[in-house]
Amino acid sequence: MKRKTLYELFIGLLALMLSIMIILDLMYKLPLMVVESFYYINYIGSFIFLLDYVLNLAISKRKIKFIVNNIVDFLSIFPFILIGKIIINLNLRIFVDINTQLKIVKVIFLFILIIKFKNKIKETVKVNKFNYLLIVTTIIIVLGAVIIALLEDMTFGDAIWWSFVTFTTVGYGDILLTTRLGRVVAILLMIFGIGFIGVTTSTIAAYIINKDIRKREKRTFRDETIEFIKFKIDNLDNISDEELDNIYKTLRVLREKKKG
Repeated sequence: MKRKTLYELFIGLLALMLSIMIILDLMYKLPLMVVESFYYINYIGSFIFLLDYVLNLAISKRKIKFIVNNIVDFLSIFPFILIGKIIINLNLRIFVDINTQLKIVKVIFLFILIIKFKNKIKETVKVNKFNYLLIVTTIIIVLGAVIIALLEDMTFGDAIWWSFVTFTTVGYGDILLTTRLGRVVAILLMIFGIGFIGVTTSTIAAYIINKDIRKREKRTFRDETIEFIKFKIDNLDNISDEELDNIYKTLRVLREKKKG
């Protein structure tokens, strides 16, 4: 794997780690020591994102185009902890209370970090629709679970189960939604699910077919010849002297071509 690919993978995994931190912070009441550790990690991660953004901006030949195409990377350099402190200090209660404002900020940054994770790791994933589809599907299910857990005051375990069941349009009905916004999210998730089931089915079939085609394309004339010779050797008793002589000559030609 190239160094650039490894670097992009590192940045993507860092974004994923920060996303998981936000999910845990939203879902559970964590001990003060853990929360403080999250704060330090958030600042360190944002600093790394800042260096990454500045470095890529510096080496970019079209800087304006880079800024336009990398808005998510720019937004990720701001620590959500710092934004939260600014909200607390301003003490604005225009529409909702401060706690709700902090949750909204965290959810927004969660979306930013997940998009950043997706953008960074797509180069390290094999270039085919199947792997890409799995990533997008996973992100949609997790995001749906996070939003529903917040809206319905539900545990993350129940929310992820509900999100998976709803996305696959199975609908066991063991978990019922009570809020209007929650039902809107459910409708959107089902619409995505119906579309993705058809796409997933066709993509899996195409993936299997393309995999067989790639295997066949990788086989060179040399490989096919050697395989044929192996088949002949397995039936050595039925080989004539002339065929044995031809096999010997063929093997010599193959060896000379490899050396050449």
